[in-house]
This record gives sequence, C-alpha cells and structure tokens, in this order.
Amino acid sequence: MTLKKKSGKNIRQFLVDTNLFIAVIKNPRKDTTSLKLLLALIDDTDIALIGNEFLIMEMEKYTQVFESARGREIVQKLIDKIRIIDVNEKFLRLCKSYFPEDELIDMYHAATCIQADSILITNDRHFDKINDDKIIEVWSISKTIVEFGL
Repeated sequence: MTLKKKSGKNIRQFLVDTNLFIAVIKNPRKDTTSLKLLLALIDDTDIALIGNEFLIMEMEKYTQVFESARGREIVQKLIDKIRIIDVNEKFLRLCKSYFPEDELIDMYHAATCIQADSILITNDRHFDKINDDKIIEVWSISKTIVEFGL
C-alpha cells in the first residue's frame, strides 16, 4: 500500500469511493470531518489517489446531482490528483466472484485497488468479504479519519 518517492519517502495509495465524496458535497457549506479528510487526502503529497474511469464518471454524476460550486471545485481537485488505472482483465476476474452483476462498478474499484496495491476508503458493506479474504484492504471513513488523526 506504499510506494517510494524519489526522495525515499513512502507514498500511500488510496481509492476514495464515492460515498466519502457524497458525504462532503451533500452539505458543502458544513465544515465536517469528512471534508477535512477529503481535503487532507487531496493536499498531502505523501498520498497518491488512484481511480478508474467509472469512479470519475460517478463523481461527475454526483457533482451534478448535488449542484454546488464547492462540490465542483472539490471534484476538480480530486480528478486532478487521481491517477487513472486502466484495469487489467485478470484483476477483474479475480474480483468477479465477490460482486453480483449489478455491482459492476464496485468490482472495478476492487480490481483497481489490487492492480495498484491501494487501500479502498468506503463505507459500502459490499466490500466486506473481499476485505475479510485479504484480497484488498478496505478502510471505513471513520477508520481513515482516526488513522489521519482528524
């Protein structure tokens, strides 16, 4: 879950599921811990954010649903920081048994995490089994807040 910077520092990688983003932009004027967490993830140079084309599509969709200038600003910062992973078929096959067909996007998120050796931040229970089987590491939003000392 870490990479080495040229300076020798470790970089942790995360995929931020849309439920954290939604929690922030649903009430964009509130200064919540979720907002502080998301901004910390964006601003910290020792953190890499990864994603896939479906994650970006979801973020853009919810930016329109919860129309706000602050939401658009945050999604743009996220998009600017996220390194898009072109998910390899072998990782999708590895995840397939963990997700029903109607959760295809969650399967892509899990496969992205495997391929990029990243931690998934989500409150979705769909990822419990794949986490329990140690295929990917999943942190809840509250665990991430604690880990970051917010």
